[in-house]
Amino acid sequence: MKNSSYTPMSTDLTSNQWRWLEDMTSKYKLSGTSKAMRCCINCVALGDAQMQSDGCCGCNDTITKDLELSTEQLAWIEGQKHQCDESTLSIEQKVVSACMKLDEYTVFGIIRCKSSVAKCEGAQEAVENIQQQFSMKKGEVVTKENIDICAKSCGCE
Repeated sequence: MKNSSYTPMSTDLTSNQWRWLEDMTSKYKLSGTSKAMRCCINCVALGDAQMQSDGCCGCNDTITKDLELSTEQLAWIEGQKHQCDESTLSIEQKVVSACMKLDEYTVFGIIRCKSSVAKCEGAQEAVENIQQQFSMKKGEVVTKENIDICAKSCGCE
């Protein structure tokens, strides 16, 4: 679903990483792989996951696809290119790789919202999905509101 508040970005990820994003999109009832990637970026940018400075995702066959990201997420990625050590992996590959190593709840079960959950219909829907997915009661879902990913420093170790 095209959202005018997002900008398309050509992204190179390995086939394993794309498959993982697609699996998480389906499992957590996300609107698409762009939403799964936005969850991953926010998770790393807010310090809930750490990117590794080098390494391999286990697969060399990269595939380029477009993802839709927010202006803040694009700025965060650009900032990481200048702050993090050079490696063979792109920032996007590092982000997905870091999230693939975490428990899924940390990446997709914590609501990270630029405003407040009460004001955001998408966040309210996400809370309901997470309650179902993880058999949680109302009030048990962890939320991080009024986030500003550009205020955080580099997510590299």
